[in-house]
Amino acid sequence: MSTLSEIEAAAESLAPQDQQKLLLFLATRLHAAGGVLPPPRDLPKVQIDKWIADDEAGYRRFLAEA
Repeated sequence: MSTLSEIEAAAESLAPQDQQKLLLFLATRLHAAGGVLPPPRDLPKVQIDKWIADDEAGYRRFLAEA
């Protein structure tokens, strides 16, 4: 494999646990090479609370349908 598209295609064919290992490997290499991660996003508390409420509502629907 010598192109990014070939690597991406190979990564897509991996099992989820191997994709996670690959992600950790790449993050470790990037950090060791002095790469800088983007800063954390500054999300408003209102947005986070909405996501949590939506998630909890979905979970309640899931339980009701089970």
